[in-house]
Amino acid sequence: MKKWLIILGIAFIVQIPFNLHYHAYYYATHMKNNNSKYYRFVPLLGNNYLPDNYVPSYQVIHQNLREATLNEVKKTEKNGDSFRLMPELVEYKPKNSKKVSYIILSSDGKLVDTKKELKHEKKAYKYLNNVENEIKKNSRRPIINLQWLWNVWYRVSN
Repeated sequence: MKKWLIILGIAFIVQIPFNLHYHAYYYATHMKNNNSKYYRFVPLLGNNYLPDNYVPSYQVIHQNLREATLNEVKKTEKNGDSFRLMPELVEYKPKNSKKVSYIILSSDGKLVDTKKELKHEKKAYKYLNNVENEIKKNSRRPIINLQWLWNVWYRVSN
């Protein structure tokens, strides 16, 4: 009996890194915000594969690099507005405008204060929040929820 408990304990410990990596988008979108603007899923776009079914109303472009996958989330509306999300950068361009609005995020997903108001910033935030909500709704729920461990790892690494 002790032998099986030891084997199960080792199997549980070994699967922890796989669990955290495979369900990273779930854990990142389910962290508490504490009244600050964090988009913790955005830095994951630079090194974690984003399945297409997590954001079904957007186009996901995967660029395979040597050791990571770079994801880009895009959407072009029927009215001509375009939205593009990359690690650390959000880009929004209205149809009839030559100016592109950018939102810059730090490497941990926090908004960088740009000091000046962007003309179409509200629409860009609307798209960004929509992507986050779609990921939150469509990401696979882990069988063993290790949210507490993800939160500790996130605080230590950032």
